[in-house]
Amino acid sequence: MSLEQPLNVRWTYWPVSYVNGDPTVIGNAPLPLGGVQCSVGMRAVGQLKGSLQLADPSVRALYPWDKVVPRKTGIVAVRTVQDPATGTWGTSWIQHYLVLAAPTDPATGRMSITAVTVEGLWSRRLITKAVTWNGVDQQQIAADLLNPAVWSKIALGVTANTGWINIDPPTTPTGVVRVWSYDDGQETNLLAAHQDRSQLATNPYEWTTTTRVLVGADGESAQSFRNQFVMGFPKLGRQLGSPYSIPRLVYDVNGNGNVLSFQLRNDASTVSTIIWGRGNGYADLQIKTQVQYSPQGVNEWDLGFMQTEGRYSNPDVKDVNTLNDQCYQQMYQSLGSQAYLSSLRIRGDLSPYFGSYVIGDQIILATNDITWPPDYYDPNGYYELLVRLYGWTITPPEGDKSESVDLLLAAS
Repeated sequence: MSLEQPLNVRWTYWPVSYVNGDPTVIGNAPLPLGGVQCSVGMRAVGQLKGSLQLADPSVRALYPWDKVVPRKTGIVAVRTVQDPATGTWGTSWIQHYLVLAAPTDPATGRMSITAVTVEGLWSRRLITKAVTWNGVDQQQIAADLLNPAVWSKIALGVTANTGWINIDPPTTPTGVVRVWSYDDGQETNLLAAHQDRSQLATNPYEWTTTTRVLVGADGESAQSFRNQFVMGFPKLGRQLGSPYSIPRLVYDVNGNGNVLSFQLRNDASTVSTIIWGRGNGYADLQIKTQVQYSPQGVNEWDLGFMQTEGRYSNPDVKDVNTLNDQCYQQMYQSLGSQAYLSSLRIRGDLSPYFGSYVIGDQIILATNDITWPPDYYDPNGYYELLVRLYGWTITPPEGDKSESVDLLLAAS
């Protein structure tokens, strides 16, 4: 049996400004970043880290000082792969990051860059205008939260520099209508609003953000890009039993699998199975609730587990049913944090190739490591876990190091 040949992969990093709110390429060459890592996640702020060697004459010739400016410019990472059958190159992944920090070190001559996905900008914006939705599809509420004219008292810039990054809104209704409002002076964080509105125990939705070419033939020749809000109802990604097959990863102690390493967390130090919730109002007029984890209608402590309590507070919530939903969601998230794969590393240039899986996918992980009880293994000597992909950090190839991907997975 011949060994699998890795894909040929190349990465480019385009500096961008925000003409009319869209990431627009500045300069005529990509930035030669080193030590790069890029991450994305579901309902989360993704991050890019890398550095430039300012002592390098070719870097100085690009004049990076006006192309890497915190809060003013960004970086679009483009991954391109070569088709082994035809030899042609094509864009396989694009993501945009807004620069937040770019300190320099005289001792090393390096500029260290930290940049974040568009969610990082949302985390620095507030809902300052009173807005009410009454019987509105939750897809439309999410779309409205992407439009500052709906929720902000601060007008966008009147020049090409608007002070905002555009994002394509979700357009497919979910069929679930909501009643919701933000009061004048509430000043709710915009990212928290997106997260809270989607994380309800009843008919929730999932979301992440991606980037597409706006003007240009492909990622490597584009003049501008556009961010996208991707909504999944009820879930993002492929699920077991869907018409599309889900990826299968194998950790084999003999080195025959496609997983380089993984570690299973089993830590209940942050788990709460009783949540005390507080919503809008004060003193006796405050909305209050309490929820408990009762699988199959039986309190978990009746099965031998300890009672553990936590708090949840959201002053935006004016309805006790919504508060119940959000308390349950927090409880389920804490339970999910007890057992998950805290790190799983695979090769991005080997099957399943990076880009063949998306946020939200269920994935089968087969392992024959010795940490499982012997009666868990199947006749082939593997134990299979059904896990779900919530995010990743990819390290592009550099020097003699191949491309690797660290997956953030939780048990399904």
